[in-house]
Amino acid sequence: MILKIIFRTILLLILANCGYKIVDQNNIKNFKLIDVNITGDNRVAYLFKNKFRLNNSTSPKSVKLELNATKERNVKERNIQNEITKYEILVSARVNYFIIESNKSGEFLIQEKGDYTVSNKHSETLNNEKKLIKNMVNNISDQVFKDLAAKIDEL
Repeated sequence: MILKIIFRTILLLILANCGYKIVDQNNIKNFKLIDVNITGDNRVAYLFKNKFRLNNSTSPKSVKLELNATKERNVKERNIQNEITKYEILVSARVNYFIIESNKSGEFLIQEKGDYTVSNKHSETLNNEKKLIKNMVNNISDQVFKDLAAKIDEL
């Protein structure tokens, strides 16, 4: 019993002082988007445009953003009758950014894969695809904001 208490106390002290620092979520978007240029697949680009609207923040760091969005759809599974049962979608975003104050620029790529099932009705299959693409674009845009904040903080 006493050994358990001592072990838990030592473990607590070690983990409490490991140097782990929580990222402040309020400080993620510490920059202002001046110009956003989005090209690529029409549907995916439209969803990205909704996420990257120009903002009127008072941040001293201004960023120009160019994003090239692509979507690839491939067959993932077929059944015995050689009918397609699953599709796999790869959404990628190549981001070029330019920080106006420091005249620094850079580029990074974010990709996400997902799959959806083919339904008996064509409209349900299209809805499955739209939902998957929307979720993937939301995840990618959140990752773009986090990566941009990290790149800006490095400089």
